[in-house]
Amino acid sequence: MRAKQFTFLCLFLFFDFWAWGQDFQFSQQFSNRLHVNPAFAGLRSDYSIAAAYRTQWRNLDNGFVTQQIAADYKFKNKKTAAGLVASLDKTGKAGFTRTQVGGIYAYQTALNENFSASVALQASYGSQRFSYTDLIFGDQLNDNGSINPTSQENYIYDPISYLSVAAGGVLYNNQFWISLAAHHANQPDIGFGIESKLPVKFTLNTGYKFYINNYYRDAYLYEFSITPTITYTQQQFFKKTDLGLYFTYTPVTLGLIYRGLPLSSNFMYDQSVAVITGIVLEPFRLAYSYDVVFTGAGSRTGGAHEIAISFDKIDFDKIFKSRASKKNYKHIACPAF
Repeated sequence: MRAKQFTFLCLFLFFDFWAWGQDFQFSQQFSNRLHVNPAFAGLRSDYSIAAAYRTQWRNLDNGFVTQQIAADYKFKNKKTAAGLVASLDKTGKAGFTRTQVGGIYAYQTALNENFSASVALQASYGSQRFSYTDLIFGDQLNDNGSINPTSQENYIYDPISYLSVAAGGVLYNNQFWISLAAHHANQPDIGFGIESKLPVKFTLNTGYKFYINNYYRDAYLYEFSITPTITYTQQQFFKKTDLGLYFTYTPVTLGLIYRGLPLSSNFMYDQSVAVITGIVLEPFRLAYSYDVVFTGAGSRTGGAHEIAISFDKIDFDKIFKSRASKKNYKHIACPAF
């Protein structure tokens, strides 16, 4: 057990040095679409509530655990929407915890007969801290294998707080979308004791839905479709490209995502394939995914499990009325998971 704790602490410190404050990421990007881009608020439904749980690197004393809850609401004018995102990110026995709560305001409008757009701003309050309860330092280890209950280490890292600002935009029609977001635009200071700026994170996401067959029954869309997606993430020196392919046959969606395609970076990152399964049981959506890691440190420490559940309310009658009066009515075509 002591060896695992020591190994995990070394890995945590090593990756903290090389990662320059990277944010956590979800495999189920569209189950957690407000985490990807605040401009997704109000695009998929009139209102929704979603919760996600992700755990990875379980072989190292609980590894990394991330929890998030998000909600969005489209106002009656159909032009504006609001959202809320709250997350908790913990690094197992390393004792590091980051909590963040953010509010979103989004505005949507039709640009022409072919495209609509959404733009949004997000302001978040964050806090992070260390907990030394489960850590073992060198002066606690005795030659006979026993452990001293106390350490002479000075616990100087007091919790710190920060304000983070994000902005995003989405251009979309009934089959295509492209999304660009910038998180931590103000580069908040998250350092313990010394200044450490959180770099701006840019996320570019796009995709196209190919309908093999689709029809409406009782104001509900049934579809058989294939949707390829691309997501590019850059945060200072960290660069990553993910390729996704989703198959939807109502009410089931299957997805495959190749994460960490080494296209534009000189650094070696974990590469994995995420397998996503989702089902829609109106008004609920349930999804599970597993990341199979085959390169990097993650290949020796276990994969990643992710579970998401959401409640989505869509007024299909209003959609049909809007389509009847405005032939250029658009809805976002991105997958639900």
